[in-house]
Amino acid sequence: MKIAIVPDNHLNLYRYKGVYDKQYPKVLFRSADFMRSFEWIVDKCINDLHPDLFVIPGDVYDSFDPSNEIRGFFSIQLEKLTSAKIPVIILVGNHEICQKHHALKDLQELHLKSIKIYDQPTTLTLSKSNIKLLLFPYSLDIEQKKITLKEAFNQFVDKIQEEKDDTPSIFFGHFGVRGGKLNQYEVEKANAILGDILEEDEESVTTETRAFINTNPNDVSVDDLDRIGAEYVFLGDYHEHQVLGTSKCVAIYPGSIEKTDFSEVDQKKGFDLYDSEAQPNGELGKCQFVEYPNCRPMKELKGNFAQIKKQFAELDPSEHQEAVVKIHFEGTSEELLDFSIGLEPFKKEIRTALNPIHICHVQKVRDKAQEEIVSKLEQEILDKGHIETDDIIAIVKEVVREQVDDKKEQEATIALAIEIANEIAEGVK
Repeated sequence: MKIAIVPDNHLNLYRYKGVYDKQYPKVLFRSADFMRSFEWIVDKCINDLHPDLFVIPGDVYDSFDPSNEIRGFFSIQLEKLTSAKIPVIILVGNHEICQKHHALKDLQELHLKSIKIYDQPTTLTLSKSNIKLLLFPYSLDIEQKKITLKEAFNQFVDKIQEEKDDTPSIFFGHFGVRGGKLNQYEVEKANAILGDILEEDEESVTTETRAFINTNPNDVSVDDLDRIGAEYVFLGDYHEHQVLGTSKCVAIYPGSIEKTDFSEVDQKKGFDLYDSEAQPNGELGKCQFVEYPNCRPMKELKGNFAQIKKQFAELDPSEHQEAVVKIHFEGTSEELLDFSIGLEPFKKEIRTALNPIHICHVQKVRDKAQEEIVSKLEQEILDKGHIETDDIIAIVKEVVREQVDDKKEQEATIALAIEIANEIAEGVK
């Protein structure tokens, strides 16, 4: 039996307000990028791979209110699959749900034989292949906080254990796992130190990219996945394709079908194909990753103006046509003057060479005096061999003074940081 696993479609991804697509003029271009990827995957399955089942483990949509254009597009793709006699199973994900309903309710109410939508944990056995499917969507009860995700997961696993037989099983779910690599976020430096993680949205925010590993003790762990008793576990939610370090099963995040933002520039996108007749091959077992070859080109040019222009000169224009280009200035106030004067002519040069669909820019002024203070603090910490509360407070003060212009806001932020640091120190004692 072959199963195509295609999570995190995010068909109505909302990015770059006001920039619409040429092919779909009523749709933002980043939404259209995800639509094109999904259509490529559907056509690949129909024409080349011929799976017996097409499973979407959550997040068909990026929100609970997709437009009629995007709903219509998704319906067309489903019709193509069912006409090719490929049944579809869809799990509700956390993005397409709100406190009252989920975006797939209309399809669910049709009760179509070949398209099944699940919003509650369910087990079903495929009679033709004698494989049991264990389905764990993101439910309304979890969204409404009537139950935690881990509690719901444990209840489902207990039920699985009670009904356990010799039938081989495959688990599909939508949630994060402790030990998994989280979606990468753009993090504002000052807020990162204070623990406030912000997802990139506004182009005016000066950011740095960081990847995180989920260490939340309240989340499902890789050991919990082994407790399911399934041979394979396929999950939606995290966007980077990854194999988790389980010991009794093969657990995989196939990842999102397109690059969401600049934090995913270096990631390969696509979907996974499970084949029960295949010979196990490395950590993917009986699966193969099918890469989508047409991701939107994205390029960040970063540094002072001279460095930015050098990076641009070294680009291969053929690989960056119709790209999203991000100009990320970092330099001194003197260098910023050159950047400000030359920015618009430089954008014209980029448009001529790359025909980009969108250009955005951010800027960060580096103050040499502030850098020297921070470097001195860092050296003092290294010399001590550990970090103390006073060190943390000193670093936070310097960052806040650099990032926040308003004096009263500076004082309030620093006072809050001192209070938090002292509370943590007291807790450690």
